[in-house]
Amino acid sequence: MSVGIDVAKATLSVSICDHDGHEQALAIRNTDTDITTKVLPYLRHYSGKVVMESTGHYHWTPALVLREAGIDIRIVNPLLAKQYTSGTIRKVKTDPADARGLARMAMVCDNLPETFTVSRARLIIRKKLATISTMSRHLQALKANITSLREGQALLNEPDTTVVMELAESIKQLGLSIKHLENECVRLTTSDTNSRETMERLETIPGVSEFCAALATNWFDINTATSAKSFIGYAGLDVSSRESGTWRGHCRLTKRGNPFLRKRLYSAGWGAAMNYPEYRLYYDQLKASGRGHREAVVIIARKLVRTMYCLLRDGVSYDSVKVSFPNRII
Repeated sequence: MSVGIDVAKATLSVSICDHDGHEQALAIRNTDTDITTKVLPYLRHYSGKVVMESTGHYHWTPALVLREAGIDIRIVNPLLAKQYTSGTIRKVKTDPADARGLARMAMVCDNLPETFTVSRARLIIRKKLATISTMSRHLQALKANITSLREGQALLNEPDTTVVMELAESIKQLGLSIKHLENECVRLTTSDTNSRETMERLETIPGVSEFCAALATNWFDINTATSAKSFIGYAGLDVSSRESGTWRGHCRLTKRGNPFLRKRLYSAGWGAAMNYPEYRLYYDQLKASGRGHREAVVIIARKLVRTMYCLLRDGVSYDSVKVSFPNRII
């Protein structure tokens, strides 16, 4: 038997398929009550996987209710689900059809994500972090717009109007709100003993600030990572290969991971290069070997991520003596 759930804001389409191809289709509300009373009875003795797409925060309710009932939940990227279901001859796009496709994935796919184990407390922190990411992008755009506006006014000898000053004050308040939200995420993360210990380890790494440590604590899961490459790929800091025969293309970052996490790790890499002699020397050596500024900082950021993985895997703090640099001369 296999189970797939297509998630919408208000409804769930559930497909429960047995090995003979018989399907039990359910259409229910996306609420704790409906999931408990109408889905769990079918899964009382079920030991297989339940697959659903990541759909903003709308998949949280079924994922949490089923996980707390002891069901093996797998949350897949919508792009992967689309690639799988697009292989069918008939091009049908309905909620029940999507649920059947997810049920087939649960039955035959051997490369599904790890079991969903995120707690309710961590989910709300992740939502706040996603909000900070969105607000930060808007803040950057607003600052650029107000600067451009004021430059134009200066060229025309026009003083700031009341509206422009109000906009500037709103932008300032938005920046303060983002900072307060960052502090709240740090506070919520440190309220858990295990998360606080993880944060304290990560903060010992050069260039890693308190908020960056909180960000990594909530997004990097050492329990599901198979290697440091898992962390690097999750942040989108891995490099895509482009080659065929004797042809070798220019490699670029995949940027397929968490963009806000990648931005903060890049900042941590530059902070390490600016403030720690061993990383500054490594940065200078990379530049001398022909690497550009961004490329050198990305290489250092990846090194910091590998260090994070080792610290979390071994349960230790940062030790500069154990950190090696290629061709380092100190």
